[in-house]
Amino acid sequence: MQHTRRPLIAALVVAGAALGNTTQVNAQQGGASIEEVVVTARKRAENLQEVPIAINALNAQDLERAGINRPSDYMGLIPNVTIVDAANVGDTQVSIRGIVSTRDAESTFAYVVDGVLSTNPNSFNEELFDVEQIEVLKGPQGALYGRNAVTGAILVTTKQPTNEFEARVGGTVGNVGTYRANAMISGPIIEDRLLGRLAVSTSETDGFYENIFTGQDDVVDFLEDTSVRGRLIFNASPDLTFDMRAGYSEVSAGAINFNAAFAIPAFVDAFGAPNYFQDPNDLDFRFIFNTPGENEQETTEFAIKADWTLGFADLVASFSYNDLQEYLLSDGTAATFYGYELTPSCQSDRAELNSFTRPDLFGEPFNPFGVLPPGNDFEGVYGPYTALSCDGFQYQERNQTDMSLDVRLVSAQDQPMRWIAGLYTADIEREVVVSYGADRGQGFVRAPYVPASGISPTDLLFWDDFKTRVYSGYGQLEFDLSDRMEVSLALRYDREEREVENRVPNVLNSGLNVNLVDENFAPLPINPAFGNNPDGIPDRDRTFTQFQPKVTWSWAATEAVNVYASYGIGFRSGGFNSVGTEDLLNFWFNAGFGGPGEAVNAGITVTDDYDKEVSEAWELGLKSEWLDRRLRLNAAVFRTDVEDNQFFEFFAGPFGLLRSVTTIDEMYIQGLEADFTFVAGDGLTLYGGIGLMDSEIEKNVNRPLSVGNDVPQAPDMTGNLGAEWVLPLADGLDLVSRLDWKYTGEMWFHTLQGEQTPTIWNAFFGPGFNQDFSKSSRDAFSTLDLRVGLESLNWTLTAWGRNITDEEYLQEIIPAPEFGGTFNHPSALRSYGVDFSYRF
Repeated sequence: MQHTRRPLIAALVVAGAALGNTTQVNAQQGGASIEEVVVTARKRAENLQEVPIAINALNAQDLERAGINRPSDYMGLIPNVTIVDAANVGDTQVSIRGIVSTRDAESTFAYVVDGVLSTNPNSFNEELFDVEQIEVLKGPQGALYGRNAVTGAILVTTKQPTNEFEARVGGTVGNVGTYRANAMISGPIIEDRLLGRLAVSTSETDGFYENIFTGQDDVVDFLEDTSVRGRLIFNASPDLTFDMRAGYSEVSAGAINFNAAFAIPAFVDAFGAPNYFQDPNDLDFRFIFNTPGENEQETTEFAIKADWTLGFADLVASFSYNDLQEYLLSDGTAATFYGYELTPSCQSDRAELNSFTRPDLFGEPFNPFGVLPPGNDFEGVYGPYTALSCDGFQYQERNQTDMSLDVRLVSAQDQPMRWIAGLYTADIEREVVVSYGADRGQGFVRAPYVPASGISPTDLLFWDDFKTRVYSGYGQLEFDLSDRMEVSLALRYDREEREVENRVPNVLNSGLNVNLVDENFAPLPINPAFGNNPDGIPDRDRTFTQFQPKVTWSWAATEAVNVYASYGIGFRSGGFNSVGTEDLLNFWFNAGFGGPGEAVNAGITVTDDYDKEVSEAWELGLKSEWLDRRLRLNAAVFRTDVEDNQFFEFFAGPFGLLRSVTTIDEMYIQGLEADFTFVAGDGLTLYGGIGLMDSEIEKNVNRPLSVGNDVPQAPDMTGNLGAEWVLPLADGLDLVSRLDWKYTGEMWFHTLQGEQTPTIWNAFFGPGFNQDFSKSSRDAFSTLDLRVGLESLNWTLTAWGRNITDEEYLQEIIPAPEFGGTFNHPSALRSYGVDFSYRF
C-alpha cells in the first residue's frame, strides 16, 4: 500500500495544474477568495500553505460558528483524527493517524497552549473559551514541541489582551438541562506596558441518560465545569516581553458509565440465552448503579513566557506549573464472581432487588443476567455496576503536580539559514490510586485506604507515587537550496529518569470478599505483591533515552502548489504499572503460579513495567490553491512503523478490576488524507476531508493470536463534509448557517478481534468457555450538526442542533478477554439549544 499510494501525490499535482490552467478565466470572474491562514507550527508566523507539515487550523470565527466548546467538538472535522471521551472527564484517548494516546500511559501528542507545553494529563479536555486559534499538526513533532509528540501536536492560542478595552458576555441554553455562561474583559492596565485579560466560564448539563434504579436523570453523564483564566502581557522594554497566564477550574461529573456484554459463544449453547454472545452495538443500556458515579477535579495552572530580542536571534524562555487533584468513585464488578455474596448488605439487597421482583432493572431473567433472592447463594449472574451492594465499589485517584522549563534561541526569519536551539527540563510527580472494597450500604470514605473497621473497607489496593525527571536538548536548521526549495534538519534528545514508590500499607484485607481469602478463609494481603515481598514492596526506577531526528524537504512547484516530504522518529517514554499487577494476573489467569490460573492458562505476559515506544514515520504531501485562491486542496500519504506500541489492557475477575499498560511489539499504519475548502460563491463556502488508513499488527508477544489484525483505534475511514452560508440581511447584520456531517468508520478497541482465548470461566465450568470478540468492534457511524444564527457587529444569536438525526453509537468498547466480555460506553444523543453573545 505504501508504494501504490505515494504516486497519488504526483497525480494530484499534475491534475491540479491542469485544473488551474483551464479555470483561471472563470476564477477571475468569481467572488471572494480564501483568506490566508497564519500558523505557528515552526515557532514562527507562517502561511499554512507554505509549511511542510500536515496541519488543520481553526480560527476564532471557525470555533464560534462551529459551536466548539470542548476538543471532541472539533476532532471530527479533521481527517484521520478521532477521540474517545469516556470513563471520566479528562480521560480522553486521541488517535492521530492511528496511534492513540494510551490510557494510563504518556500522551502521543504535544499539547501546547500559548507556546507552553502542558504535561497535565487533564488539561487537554478543558472548556475551550476565549480561544484565538487551534492548530492540529500531524506526524512526529518532538524536535520542536517536546516530549511525547510521537504522532503530532495540538497548539492552542488564546486571545491576547490589547491596548483597546473590550468585553464580552455570552451564554447557552439547551435541552437535558444544559446551560453555559461566560464573560471576558480585556484592556490596558498601564497603556502600552501592562495589558490584561480575564475570562470566566461556567457550564452544566444533566446528560442524556437516567439511572432507572433511583429515577434520577442528572447522575449518569452529568457535567459541571467552572473555569477562570487570566492573562497578562508586560512589555518591559521594546525588546523584552513577558506573557503570563494563570487558570483555575473545578469539575464535577459522572464516572464509569459502562454496561457489560458477554462474548462467550459456549454460554449460549449451555444456557440457551443468545445474549451471552452479544453485539455491543445493539446493547440496551441500563444504568442501575447504587453507588454514585463521581468524578471530582480541581486544577490550578500557571505559565510565564519571556521573549527577548537579542538582534541576531530571539531568546524565548517559558516556565509552567500545573497541579491536578482528582478522584473517581463508582460501582464495582465483584458481584459477577460472588465476591461479597455473604455480606449482610448483599443478602438484604437481594431480598428486595432480584430478577423476580425487579425485572425492570435486570431485564429478561438470565439473558444474560439474573439475580436470585437469598437462599440461592453463588448461583446468580449479576453483572457489574448494579443496584446491589454485592458488586462492591471502586475508588481511584489521579493527582499530579509538575513544573517545566523551556529555553530556546530562535534566529531571524528573513535569513537564508534559519535555526532554533533549545533545552527543556521537567519534574513530574504523579500519584495513582486504584482501590476496590466492600459496599456495606453505609456510604463511602473517599480515601485510598479504609481499614476493615471502616464503613467501606478496602480489600484490594494499588497505590503508587511516580516521579519523572526529563532532560532534553533540541534544535532545527532550515536552509534554502534555491528560491523554491528548502531542507530542514531537526534533532531532539530526551532522557527520562522515572521512579516509583509503593504506598500500599502492609496489612490484610477485610476478609469480606470470599475471593480474596486463603483456603482457611483468612484474609490475604491487601496487595498481592506482598506475597513475594513480605517485608515491604521495593521502589523501582528506570531511565529511558532516545534520539529523534527529522528531515523535511519542501518544494514550491508553482506559486500555488507546494510539495513536501519528511522522515522522522517518534518516542514515548516507557513506564510502570502498579506494583502487584504481574502477581495478581499470574495467580488468576496463568498456569504455574498455584491459583485458578492453572485451569485458565491464558498465557498472558503483563509485567509491572513496560518499554519505551519508538516509531518511524514517512510522509509525502501536497498543498495547493486553485481558481484564483477560491479552492484550497491539501493532501498527504504516510506510513508509520511502531515498535513497542503502548496499549491499555483492562482485566476483570474475582479480585475486582485492574488497569494496566502492555506493548504491541511491532505494527504499522499507512494511509491517505485530503481536505479542501472551496468558495463556491458570495457567502457560500464548502469544505470537507477524507482519511483512509490501513494497519496491521505484525508481532505481539502478549497476544500472539492477534498478529495480522487491525491496529486498535485506527479506523479504515474518517471523513467530513460541510457548508457555511453567510447571507447579508442589512448593514452590519448577517444570517449565518452551517451544516456539518462527520463520519467515522468501523473501529476495533482490542488486539483480539475474533480469535478465541481462555477466560476465568474455564476455572469454574471446565474448558471451552472462551471469549470471541468478532462482534466487538464499534460500528461505523455518522452525525449531522446544524447551526443557524444572526451576527451583527456587537451581538450574535444562534439556534443549534448537534447530532440532529439522534444517531445512537458507542463511545468506547473496552474488551476484557479473561473476563469474557466487554465494557461499553454510549455516546451523546441529540442536543439542541440557543447561543447568545454580546460584545461591548
